[in-house]
Amino acid sequence: MARSRTSALSVAVALGCSAVAYNLSAAFVGSSPQLRGGPAVARGVGTDYLLRNGPKDADPPAVDTSKAAGATVDIEFKKRPFGIARYVPGVGGKGAVVRDVTQKTRYPGDPQGQAFVAGVQADWVLKSVNGQDVSGMDFFVIMQMLDDEVMDPVAAMSLNLKASGVKTDLRNDGAERTQGEKFAITSDLDKVAVVDMPAKLVYQQM
Repeated sequence: MARSRTSALSVAVALGCSAVAYNLSAAFVGSSPQLRGGPAVARGVGTDYLLRNGPKDADPPAVDTSKAAGATVDIEFKKRPFGIARYVPGVGGKGAVVRDVTQKTRYPGDPQGQAFVAGVQADWVLKSVNGQDVSGMDFFVIMQMLDDEVMDPVAAMSLNLKASGVKTDLRNDGAERTQGEKFAITSDLDKVAVVDMPAKLVYQQM
C-alpha cells in the first residue's frame, strides 16, 4: 500500500514537471508576440535620410548665395562621401549652403571626416566645383553634380538598378532594356555630369 502511494506521488511530480517544462519551452521557443516585444514595425525606405536631411524648424531663413562676399576656402575632396551631412538651398532654390557637417573622423583617411578635417563650417556657401561657379545654379543640379551618396541615396539606388537590372523587354527601337530602366524614375537631372574625383570645391563665407 505504501509502495502504491509512493508510485502515485512520483507520477504526479513527473506530470507537474512536464507541464512546467512545456510552459517554459513555449515562452522561449514558440513565444507569443507579447513575449517577443510585440509585432514588428515596418520601416519605410529612406526614412532616416528624410529625418536627417529634411527641412528643420530651427533652420535660419534662406540666404542669397550670389551675394556671398566673405573669405573663401579651397578644399580638395579625394573621394565620396565628403562629410557634408546636409546642404540647404538659398533664396529661390538657388545655390547650396552648408547646414550640417559630420563632426568626427573615425580613422585616418576616413572620407566622411574630410569636411571636418578641412574645417568646413555651417552657413558656408558652395561657390564653385572644379572651377565652375555654382552659386546661382539650381540646388538639385548642384546635388546631382556632387553625387554624394550620403546626401542622395535614392539617386544612387536608381543608378545601381540601371547598371545591374535584369533584361526584360524591348524599347520602341527594338533594343533590350533592363528592369531598372523600365521602372526607374528619370528626369533632366540624369543629364547633369557628375564631377570626377578628386574634386576641388570652393566655399565662401557670407
